[in-house]
Amino acid sequence: MQLKDLERFEKITIQCHDNPDPDALASAYGLYRYFSNKGKDARIIYSGPYKIRKSNLLLMINELEIPISYYPADSGKIDGLLLTADCQYGQGNVTRLEADDIAVIDHHNGMTELELSEIHAELGGCATLVWKLLQSEDYDVLADRPLCTALYYGLMTDTGNFSEISHPLDKDMRDCLIVNEAQIRLFTNSNISLEEMRITGEALAGYACISNYSCGLLKADECDPNILGIISDMALQVAEFTVVVAFGHVSGGYKLSVRSCTREVMADDFVKTITDGVGSGGGHDFKAGGFISEDKLNAKFGSVSIRDYLEKTIRSYFESFSIIFAAEYKPDLNLFRKYSKNPLVLGFIDPLTFLDKNIRIRVRTLEGDTELVTDGSFYLMVGVLGEVYPMAISKFEASYEITNATFDRELEYVPRIYAEPDGHVYDLYEYIKACIPTGTSYILAMELDKNVKLFTKWYEEKYMKGEKGDYIACREDDLHDFYVIRRDIFEITYSPVN
Repeated sequence: MQLKDLERFEKITIQCHDNPDPDALASAYGLYRYFSNKGKDARIIYSGPYKIRKSNLLLMINELEIPISYYPADSGKIDGLLLTADCQYGQGNVTRLEADDIAVIDHHNGMTELELSEIHAELGGCATLVWKLLQSEDYDVLADRPLCTALYYGLMTDTGNFSEISHPLDKDMRDCLIVNEAQIRLFTNSNISLEEMRITGEALAGYACISNYSCGLLKADECDPNILGIISDMALQVAEFTVVVAFGHVSGGYKLSVRSCTREVMADDFVKTITDGVGSGGGHDFKAGGFISEDKLNAKFGSVSIRDYLEKTIRSYFESFSIIFAAEYKPDLNLFRKYSKNPLVLGFIDPLTFLDKNIRIRVRTLEGDTELVTDGSFYLMVGVLGEVYPMAISKFEASYEITNATFDRELEYVPRIYAEPDGHVYDLYEYIKACIPTGTSYILAMELDKNVKLFTKWYEEKYMKGEKGDYIACREDDLHDFYVIRRDIFEITYSPVN
């Protein structure tokens, strides 16, 4: 669904969920601005048992002039289209209001049979989805500073100060918006009450340490999820902790805030593992967050307490992997097998065709961000599933042949480069050239029998994660250039040499 599909309605009521948060307010505001500019009779409402009281929300509404009003549940049928933002019609967190025509724009998991719906659960905030929809209609978001500020603050609060974002579209919106930083500071610094200060103090005082792993575990009374981020940030300053998990009960389950100050535990990888099968999580290398569903936890493990579950799962995580530093790795090569690359059309990019030499860049892909310096020594390779990785030019010239074929693979997300110091963004698809393997170079590879964290010689500050069944490999002519290849990619790309 596109926003233009809703322009046939003259009256559009945008409903936030009960007890709106900044992401709901920002999403509704973006939709309101769009439809108002189209000449529609648009308004923003919310319902439920309570009116907005939280200080940062009131400041956000007043400072950005968000025209939201309270709509009691018994106020009657909605005239025109009812559009729910950051929630789904009929679900428990939004009062069901009667209307003949209903549409949904949301980023939460859920099922809806409504034809007019756009739901992207992979996004960290509904604000990102609204931003994407506005861009698709050529709405100039950057010219609307209050809206930029609202969208930014909405995503920031829904992802624990951006610590939980993992999808590249969330990162793209965060990085491109032009915001009123003074207003962001005002909203952010009005976000804790005396009661929340008490909760923070008691959580810190009641800490537990998971022995042998320098991991702190802190339980908080039920509170705004952003308070968990404050707790985990403070706890990480304790010398005995290199990893911290703060958790607290919220509607439907438990919210987690994760922090790490060691390169051997990336917070986003950590939280995805401990929520696997019972919730969801994501974020950055050193800050992340997640959610554990109470229903899923009970269905899978019975009456286990959340603390017991976390302690057991965290211990299992630390015991599940080996750490490999490629520069020092000396494996038994008798366990490796020789492979050649299949004659597939692949892609490559020379960053110096559109970037200056010796600048720092951040390459953004679905797998995450990689930081490099354009020193002229490497190309960026684009694999069969859109994976992007650096390769020394000398190795490329010895292993690949440039072809006039077209690299026309459909990618779920087109990789981007963010270039310093100006932050200019380059979509890489238009720079991709095609190449094919020459068949004159080989790799040595071995299937992994357990999980590994591999620090490559290209980037020793962040590990590549390999799971059991994936492959660890190196070029035959460079026994220090080890890397991990996902099993599905390996099976498409390589064939054994007899």
